[in-house]
Amino acid sequence: MTRFGIHSTTQLEGVAGDAQEAAIARTHRIRHRTLGVAFTLVAVAYAARLGELQILESEAHRARQVAQSAEWELLPAVRGRILDRRGRVLAAPDTRYQVFLAVNELRVDRTEAIETVASVVPVAPERRSAIAEASGGWSLVASDVSDEERVRLQRTIGQGIYFESRSAREYPRSMGRRLIGAVGADGRGGTGLEADLDVWLVGQPGRAEVRLDGHRNAYRPPGGQVIEAVPGHDVVLTLDAELQRIAENELARALAKTGAMGGDIVLLDPRTGEVLALASERTDGAVDRISGLSDPYEPGSTLKPFLLASLLSEGVVDLDEIVDVEGGRLRIGARVITDVHGYDTLSVRRVISKSSNVGAAKLSTRLTPAVQHRYLRDFGFGMRTQLGYLAESPGRLSRPESWTSLSPASHAIGYEISATSLQLALAYGAIANGGVLMRPSLVREIRDPSGRVVQRFDPSPVRRVISEEVAAAVRGVLEEVVREGTGTLAGMARFAVAGKTGTARLAVGGRYAPGRYRASFVGFAPADDPRIVILTRLEDPKGGVYYGGAIAAPTSQAALQAALAADGVQVDPRLVVANARPRPWSGGPAADTPEGAVIFASTGTGAVGAASATNGADPSRRGLIALPDLAGLSARAAAARLHALGLRVEWRGQGRVAEQSPAPGSELGRGATVVLR
Repeated sequence: MTRFGIHSTTQLEGVAGDAQEAAIARTHRIRHRTLGVAFTLVAVAYAARLGELQILESEAHRARQVAQSAEWELLPAVRGRILDRRGRVLAAPDTRYQVFLAVNELRVDRTEAIETVASVVPVAPERRSAIAEASGGWSLVASDVSDEERVRLQRTIGQGIYFESRSAREYPRSMGRRLIGAVGADGRGGTGLEADLDVWLVGQPGRAEVRLDGHRNAYRPPGGQVIEAVPGHDVVLTLDAELQRIAENELARALAKTGAMGGDIVLLDPRTGEVLALASERTDGAVDRISGLSDPYEPGSTLKPFLLASLLSEGVVDLDEIVDVEGGRLRIGARVITDVHGYDTLSVRRVISKSSNVGAAKLSTRLTPAVQHRYLRDFGFGMRTQLGYLAESPGRLSRPESWTSLSPASHAIGYEISATSLQLALAYGAIANGGVLMRPSLVREIRDPSGRVVQRFDPSPVRRVISEEVAAAVRGVLEEVVREGTGTLAGMARFAVAGKTGTARLAVGGRYAPGRYRASFVGFAPADDPRIVILTRLEDPKGGVYYGGAIAAPTSQAALQAALAADGVQVDPRLVVANARPRPWSGGPAADTPEGAVIFASTGTGAVGAASATNGADPSRRGLIALPDLAGLSARAAAARLHALGLRVEWRGQGRVAEQSPAPGSELGRGATVVLR
C-alpha cells in the first residue's frame, strides 16, 4: 500500500484471483452437496420402492408372475363302459399313445432306435426318412401304441423317447357295432349309442397346473395344483350280447343265401319292451344307418292281425263267421285284389291264418276309416316309438280324411302304410302282452364309476290298445295252424312260436317293381304265454323264392334255435317243446300255404324217423344229410357245424361233445334234431 493507501496493481490481481477460486470452490461444494443429496434421495426412493415391491407388494407381483408363466394341462377323463344286460363289455376305454423320438437326446443311434420301435409297432417308410433327416426336436415315429408297448419301448430305448397319450376305445365283441357306434378323434361320441349316451359316458376332464420356463417349455412345479378327472358312467343296455351275435349271424346267412339286399332281425321282450337284439344289414354299403329303426316299409300281410284285433274290439265280427272270399279275386273300382289260393269261403279266423287278401279287404268295410285309423295309430303306427336313442323314422300313416275308397282295403292287407321293423315288433308285442303297448328300451341302468346305480329305466307302458280277451283271441288265431297241422313250414324242434308271415311288393321310384318283394315274419313265444317277440325282414330276395313263409320264417326259427343252444343265454323253459316235425317248403308260388299264420311246435313224430323211412342209395339225391362225427368239438363249434348243414341241435351236456345221437354217418333230413352230450 502507498502512502496514499492505494494498492499496487499486482497486489490487486492476487486478491481477485483468490476470491474467484473461493467462489468456484464454494460452487463446487454446493453442487457436490446437491448431487449427493439428489443421489441420496434417489437411492432412498429406489430403496423405498424396492422395499415396497419386495415387502408390501410382493404377493401381488408374485401372483402376476405366476399368471404370466402358469398354464393348465388338461387331464382327460376315462370314458365309461357300455355293457350288455349280463355285464359283458361291449365298449371300454383303451388309452393309446403316439411315439416321438428326440434325436438330439438319444443315447443310442437313431437308426437303432427306429428299428427298436419297428420291432414293436409298424413304422411307415416316410417316418423313417423324416427321422433320419431330422436335425433336432421331436419326430413322430408311430401311433396307436398300447400301454404295454409303451412300457416296453421306454425300458428298451430310455432317454430320448417320448409318448403322448390319447383316449381310444376298445370293442371286445364284434356284435352290435352299428348300434354301439364309434368315438370321434376328440374322444366324444361320434355315432350310434356312443353319441347318444355321450353325456353319461364322457366324464369330467381334470387339469394340472404347469409352469413355462424361458423357452416356453412346460413343467409341473412341486406342489402344483392338480384337479383329478372324474371317469364317465357305465351304461348297461338291454341287449344280450349272445342274442345279438346270433341275430347278426343268422341275418348274414339269410342275406347270403337269398341274395337279399338287406334286412333286419329284432328280438324283444313284450312284457317290458326291452330290445334284446337288433340286427340290421344292407349290402349297398350304408354302414351308418340302422334300417330296423330308420327305414320304414309296407308290412304286407303281417298287418292283418291288427285288422282282426280292430274288428273284434268293435264287436263287428265273430271268429267262426263265414266270409265269401270270391274264389280269391275281388275287384274294387279299378283295382283287383287277389289271393295266392282261390278259396270260395273262409271263416274269419281262417281269413287271417290263410292270409286271404280278399277276405281282409271285405272285412275292412265293417270299420269306418276313422276307426280303422285309430286302432292302427294306437298300435304305434305312424309315430316314433319313443326309444329315446338313435335316429328313428315315424313311418307313414295318413289321416283318414285323405283316404280314398281303396284305402281301407289297402291298409287291411298292409299297403298304403309303412312301418319300421321296431314299430312292427312292438305292435306284435302288444298282442303278446295282453293288449298293452310298451315303450321300447335300449338302456337298463346307469352306474357311476364306483358301480352304484344312479338311474334305472323301468318298463313303461304306452297305452292299452285292446282288451286281454281280444288279445287272447288274436293269439289263438295265430296258433290256428297247429291244430290244423298245415303251417309247420320251418318246424321249430324246441320252441312253440306263433306268428304271421308277410310278402309285400317292393316299390321303386314310386311304382311297384315287377318280380321284387319283401319277405317278413313276426311271431312270439311261447304261443300261449309269450315271453319273446321275433321279427325277420328280408328286402328284395333273389332266386325266385320270396315268400315270408319260405325264407323269413325259417330264418326266425334258426335264430331262436341258436339262441336256445347259446352259452349263457337263459331261455324260459316254457319255450321248449319236444319232437317237432318240420314240414319242408317246396318253394315257388305254387307251394301249399306259402303265406299265413305259422307255428313252430310239437306235432308228434320226430324228423329222424321220417328221414330214415326214405329209401334210395344216394342220400344227397334223396335230400338227406350224412351226420358227421362231432366228438371232441366244443358245443358252439358243433352247433355251428350242424346249423350249417340245416340240422338242429339239442345240447344235454357240458364242455365238449362226448356223445351224439343219432350216431355219426346216420342219414337225416334237413331240420332234424341232433342230441349232443
